[in-house]
Amino acid sequence: TVQPFTRLARTHAGSAAGDGAVAIALAGSLFFSLDYSAARWRVVLYLVLTLLPFTVVAPLIGPAIDRLRGGARWIMIGSCAVRALMALLMIAHIDTLLLFPEAFTMLVMGKGYQVAKSAYLPTVVHSDEQLVASNSKLAVLSAVAAVAGGAPATLLSKLGGASWAVGVAVVWFAAATVMG
Repeated sequence: TVQPFTRLARTHAGSAAGDGAVAIALAGSLFFSLDYSAARWRVVLYLVLTLLPFTVVAPLIGPAIDRLRGGARWIMIGSCAVRALMALLMIAHIDTLLLFPEAFTMLVMGKGYQVAKSAYLPTVVHSDEQLVASNSKLAVLSAVAAVAGGAPATLLSKLGGASWAVGVAVVWFAAATVMG
């Protein structure tokens, strides 16, 4: 059987690879092709949108983790599934304003995933030393997986545009959902 930490690491790698692919896709989309001369209010909006997920995540995710049996794991799986769905929608909306709420949902789900992963990790290790080592392993894995997800997204973005890069994210998030 697959050990719980191994399952977590695989899920985490898929999630990080999907995030890397989304970052590449957004870099080549409407999201970053806005006029710089009119960008001041957009910078403020961007900062608000990156902080706002925490206000959504905190009151919803914390209680769900505490109340549901296996809540952290289910939230991780659900987050990956929702991000796969959002990435699928982003393919069709990569050059429209619908991209913004979809990207926001991605941010919220990503923050929820991170909170749930942090709550779940102590349940799959047996000591404080293992917790520190496992956390370090997951951090390194995140960096490697983001590059692994971003590399094909970069190539496909050059060949077919940002929507192809989002397609890579769909695959990674779907894989993370299944591995969870």
